[in-house]
Amino acid sequence: MRSYWKGDEGVAPELATRMTASGDKFNKCGRRPWASVDFITAHDGFTLNDLVSYNDKHNEANGEDNKDGHSDNKSWNCGAEGPTDDAEIRALRERQKRNLLATLLFSQGTPMILAGDEFG
Repeated sequence: MRSYWKGDEGVAPELATRMTASGDKFNKCGRRPWASVDFITAHDGFTLNDLVSYNDKHNEANGEDNKDGHSDNKSWNCGAEGPTDDAEIRALRERQKRNLLATLLFSQGTPMILAGDEFG
């Protein structure tokens, strides 16, 4: 889902598979779609707001030299890295958050929303 809303080429066909519980990966022993847990962001510290605000992780302040966490977040900063006063970029980021959450909620699996992401 992240790659699709980021605008990566050639991922549209895969979106349908992911929204229908990724049977190609997880349909073992008759597992049903509602047995999967779908999420956009998780407990790794990369929030929904981070997903639309940064192309790269910025964990410098925690003393681990930005080596912690996953580096392939499939994020898109919408034209400005980090916080911005640009009204168009802020509006695009808000729209992207709604797109991502709507896609999650319309997916067939059980949705998991990272605490706080529902507030944007």
